[in-house]
Amino acid sequence: MKCNKSKPINDHLLRSWIRCRRKAWLEIYGDKQKKLWTAHSTLQLNHQIDCFHNLAQKRYGIGIQACEEGKNIVYGVRLKFPLIKNRIIKGNLPILKKTSGESIWGNFSYQPVLARQGKKITREHRLILSMAGLLINNLQKYPVQKGLILHKENEIIKVEKIKLTDNINSDLIDSLLNLDRDIESKTPPPITSNRKKCTICSWRKDCEKVAIKGGYLSEVSGIGAKRELLLNKIGINNIEELAKIKHYKLKEKLDKFGTQHGNISKQIILQAQSQSTNKSIKLNPAKELNNLRNAKGFLVYDIESDPDIKHDFLHGFIRIPNYLCKDINLKTIKYSPLLNLEKNTENFLWKRIKRKLNHHKGLPILHFGETEPISLLKLGLRQGARPDEIDAIKKRFIDIHLLIKEYYCLPVRNYGLKSIAEYIGFEWEQSNIDGARALLWWRQWKESRRLNNIYSKNLNSIFKYNRDDCIATLMIAKWLIAQE
Repeated sequence: MKCNKSKPINDHLLRSWIRCRRKAWLEIYGDKQKKLWTAHSTLQLNHQIDCFHNLAQKRYGIGIQACEEGKNIVYGVRLKFPLIKNRIIKGNLPILKKTSGESIWGNFSYQPVLARQGKKITREHRLILSMAGLLINNLQKYPVQKGLILHKENEIIKVEKIKLTDNINSDLIDSLLNLDRDIESKTPPPITSNRKKCTICSWRKDCEKVAIKGGYLSEVSGIGAKRELLLNKIGINNIEELAKIKHYKLKEKLDKFGTQHGNISKQIILQAQSQSTNKSIKLNPAKELNNLRNAKGFLVYDIESDPDIKHDFLHGFIRIPNYLCKDINLKTIKYSPLLNLEKNTENFLWKRIKRKLNHHKGLPILHFGETEPISLLKLGLRQGARPDEIDAIKKRFIDIHLLIKEYYCLPVRNYGLKSIAEYIGFEWEQSNIDGARALLWWRQWKESRRLNNIYSKNLNSIFKYNRDDCIATLMIAKWLIAQE
């Protein structure tokens, strides 16, 4: 399974390797039928187009010929050069911006431009800029000193300048050499200990099978890269070994690295025992869930958001008119989707939500996680709700996520809604769907509405997904009651 030395390393492969060494290896050797489609790459591309469109208002051209003509903005330059020994490095540079300098074309030069999502600039951004800069150096025969990173914040495009220092360039070359060694290997690199990265990876299912079969500690909820390393140091290398150790012994050993590690010893042992036996473990046998058991009806609440512009575009509710212990026909549950088309229409949205909450006054509001109450209470405050109104709404919230974590250890690798719902046997109507795909559908729906005044089918797909999120929360609450 040797990699052909003539095969170039490109910017896409480098991005994959920076995020996860194993992912880069799988991009070359993995079974493509096992690769999942995710919405994140499409969202990233759309975000990039939005950012670059802001620069394209100036004089622009395409390809190296545009550089020769001195265009202010140049799109679609593809370059390749052996930045490291025996390996061609290939870069697809989406956009270059003209700046001062002395290139082979005249008294000007070009610098690379990237678009980013997320809250901060990462090592990935710096290394990709560095790679583009070194490739441009070879083309224009003038050093690139800075690169630009664009990001969108509340519909405003912001520009950040990044110095491409010798240290960054040196880090890039070291990374390319390490990437080269990884893809020359017959066996894949180990699975990353930081499994949070895996949630948006298209290879996650393939790696999950390997990790579960091998009993990797990174599969245990509460164990990240640092804690896994500490457990390895004291001789614990898999879930089975962790499940068997006595709590006081583990605490004594982990306390040497800090009390924060020792204090979590009982929790991670119980979690390992739950996952190794595939059984739930009740943490508080004496406690009862009276607030869930005794309520004669519920509202279940879930929102969908566009984080880039801090816009909660859908507030979904279902109403349960009976006790949770009663049988519920999921097909007949009434679902109420309250759309908020634009951020500046919040006043009308708040009136609709307030009317719904008042109509079902006294019913507890079930939700999963802290997002929903925080968002709704902030909305009310922005719309001038009285302190007593806010307090009354706040008291109605019941966080099912908190209750699950307080009462049970479950055989799941994380305590997200989908993991727990899957454990109790609930399935979403639409397969391979998550919040990122719902966000993509929303943006596509808005665009179709803007361009031709025709509503795409995407809105119904979002409603189905949000309704299933509400029902999943409900079914987890019913499961809690059923365990009593």
